[in-house]
Amino acid sequence: MLRAIDRVCGWLMILGSCGHTAGTLAGYPFMSQIFVWSLGTSLAGFLLGVLNIVRAGRSSDRTLAAITTAGTCCWVLVALGFGKSINHFLDPRVAGNLAIAGALLVFCGVTLHRTNRPLSNAGAA
Repeated sequence: MLRAIDRVCGWLMILGSCGHTAGTLAGYPFMSQIFVWSLGTSLAGFLLGVLNIVRAGRSSDRTLAAITTAGTCCWVLVALGFGKSINHFLDPRVAGNLAIAGALLVFCGVTLHRTNRPLSNAGAA
């Protein structure tokens, strides 16, 4: 059940990135600086969502869990930065990204904790 919720959060991040892309295409002049940077943010969110979905299915991959933890922490900082820039942390765009990223961080932490346990003493000398 938790793995399904984990994956849903990754899909929500992807869905949000698709919405961000649609907003970029509709709201900014084609190939302007803000247009290009906004599409870059969409791509980053999309890739982070995909990585989190993959991590949800690979509960023993510590490296992937560390990468998604770092990326998701950065996503939280970007969302907070956006909230600060518009002086409205309760804006649905900010709050939604923080809620999704917060949930993903919890799941990343669970994966890291799970992989921190030794698997066996077979390689011990």
